[in-house]
Amino acid sequence: MHLTNASGLRRPERVLASAREAGFTLLELVAVVTVVAIIMALLMPSLSASRRKADGIFCMNNLRQVHLAWEMYAEDHADHLPGVTGGSFNGTGKWVSGWLDFSSSPDNTNKALLTSPHYSQIGSYIKTPAVYRCPADRSTVQIGGRTYSRVRSISMNCWMNYIGTADIGQDVFRIFRKVSDITDPSPSDAWVFIDEREDSINDGLFQTNLKSRRQAAKIVDYPASYHNRSAGIVFADGHADIKRWADRRTVPMVRTSQLIQLDVRSPDNPDVAWLQDHSSSRLPIN
Repeated sequence: MHLTNASGLRRPERVLASAREAGFTLLELVAVVTVVAIIMALLMPSLSASRRKADGIFCMNNLRQVHLAWEMYAEDHADHLPGVTGGSFNGTGKWVSGWLDFSSSPDNTNKALLTSPHYSQIGSYIKTPAVYRCPADRSTVQIGGRTYSRVRSISMNCWMNYIGTADIGQDVFRIFRKVSDITDPSPSDAWVFIDEREDSINDGLFQTNLKSRRQAAKIVDYPASYHNRSAGIVFADGHADIKRWADRRTVPMVRTSQLIQLDVRSPDNPDVAWLQDHSSSRLPIN
């Protein structure tokens, strides 16, 4: 029988005694916390691996959706591909507009540059701007004292209907103007879109220098390595893959909110060679 006071409540000293009898000692509490910490430490690698795998799946799905819009544009325009060019001007005639950097420029956050037909040739086919960004891309900018995610991580192969005026080697290598032009490399080998590193990406063009090979090879733009040294990439036939880079020079450490130096020599880099072989091919010699 419990002792109570006049109001029917249990006496404080009895309550304290019951708590001591039912509760943990400090030693037991420390032991429980230690066990939980060990379990979490054991689970973290598998959780991280699961997250990377999920990011990779979402990344490939995004790339497939962008490719589908690219393909639908060609179907509606007599097989002609959307245009790609370098530079910061926004306007018609290109697959996407906007210049990304780490400044307070509105291009970093302006989704209309992706989905409006005035700025993007494939914009009318995609109404979800999130597909232009790899879920593993965590890059942000500060605008008006607030932090915003940047809107795009995808760039297009410069050999897929390059409409710029700069010399990229178009006198020697093929510029694919139509889907039917993509024969060498074949549609299953010719890549169209790739995730570019956050400290490399600027315009919507990913340039692969085809003139400089082997000892003279260069990395003009850096592919992303968000997925365990790998980047999401989609090919002209529509299949997507996570391409792993073999050379450490292709995946230097990312310096958050800082731009990396572009157009650097990378002799005998197998990753550069792979990009070259899957970007375009030599024109026939007359």
